[in-house]
Amino acid sequence: MAGEASNGTADRRLWPWLAAIALIGFALRIAAASGDYWLDEAWSALFAREAGTPGRVFFAINHDNNHYLNTLWLQLAGWGSPPMLGRTLSILCGTAGIVVAGLIGARRNIRVACVTALLFAVSPILVTYGSEARGYAPMLLALLSAIWIVDRELHGAPLRHAPLWLGIVTLTGMLAHASLLFGIAALTGWVAVDAKRHRDWRPALAKALRLMGRAILAVVAVIALALVSAMASSDGFRIGSLASFSFTAFVDALAYMVAFTLGWPLPVPLWLAALLPLSLAAIRHPALHDRLPFLLLAIIGLPLVVLLFRPGNSAFPRYYLLSAIALLLLAAEPLAVRRWFAMIPLYLVLTGCLILDLQIIDNRRADPGVAIDAMAERAPGGAAVLIDNARDSAVLESAAATHGYPLRFAAGCADADFLFAEGDPGKRTSAIPRLCGANFRSISGGQVYGLSGMDWRLYERAR
Repeated sequence: MAGEASNGTADRRLWPWLAAIALIGFALRIAAASGDYWLDEAWSALFAREAGTPGRVFFAINHDNNHYLNTLWLQLAGWGSPPMLGRTLSILCGTAGIVVAGLIGARRNIRVACVTALLFAVSPILVTYGSEARGYAPMLLALLSAIWIVDRELHGAPLRHAPLWLGIVTLTGMLAHASLLFGIAALTGWVAVDAKRHRDWRPALAKALRLMGRAILAVVAVIALALVSAMASSDGFRIGSLASFSFTAFVDALAYMVAFTLGWPLPVPLWLAALLPLSLAAIRHPALHDRLPFLLLAIIGLPLVVLLFRPGNSAFPRYYLLSAIALLLLAAEPLAVRRWFAMIPLYLVLTGCLILDLQIIDNRRADPGVAIDAMAERAPGGAAVLIDNARDSAVLESAAATHGYPLRFAAGCADADFLFAEGDPGKRTSAIPRLCGANFRSISGGQVYGLSGMDWRLYERAR
């Protein structure tokens, strides 16, 4: 059953299925968007408020947590607005990405299109980043759009003005999050390798530049914008935190990425033992040969580049979102086979994803707004809170603004009604009285399950 009509447009029979699957993904993202902003979201909201104008978003913040489009959206939403509103851009982009993923699968047939869309709808890593106020979901929508355009150009019905459209979606995606450059590099490599199958390297590279040239220029333009802005600032370009490369953390990040992409949080050794043979078996699938260069560059190439250059902050699963997208595109094809034994792994993946989704939804990123509720219950007229890490001020300030609670930050223990401590709640309880020099008792806390959020505990001063 064809997934595309002869003119390259999606089969009309596909659209009701994509709409239904997108509705499932939309509902999951809405449910996962509850709770107040966690650390990175809160700082994005604070940056949006302090910037004041759209122009200053581009030229005055100069911070790695300033994802331009997301910051502009938060500025439009306004300081103190409901977090659900601040996360709406990501929710809508994440939902639209489900449809685009289905269209990528539609070049095979309707069944592959529906399985692809379903995987993108329920994948926990996409539900997570498609429901928080950061730039990842708009970036991934741009990446999927670019994959769809290139896929049609190489092996389907080419889109009119494809190089121009690639430039537009790349510029948009880079303004959402600069990690799109990894995806554009993989797509450029795909075009070059595909062209090399029919000609020498020089004309192959020329073809790649003709198709991807505007996209590459868009990448360069956004990077240049960030560099020029940082050079013009007395503070330069700031990074919230920078952790040095660790091989163990790198392996853990890959394992978590795979687990939260496919829905099964298995121990690291089991994933490493299973991933290579499963990938090789899937890659041997005949239908995947046309996309094989991109899949290899995205799934294997990106981690190898990270391992080679050992950049900081590479211990976060979100660093490998390109690999996650490629894994889902890779998995969809064998999982969509019309055989009973193929249905078993499909059901296992979908079940695992939904179980993780429900746990993520229930956890609410260890909602720090609960701390504000606890303080408001004990001190309705306002309170002074002491924080043991200065960066947590944005979290409490944002949540207090949303709840309309008059919160003050204490300069020292003598003025503090409450103490807010970041970190593992189980490990911090006994150390707090010695840290502060006063008697405090634990009254509330949150512990993260999933890929986003922060562990915290709130203590009340003993009277």
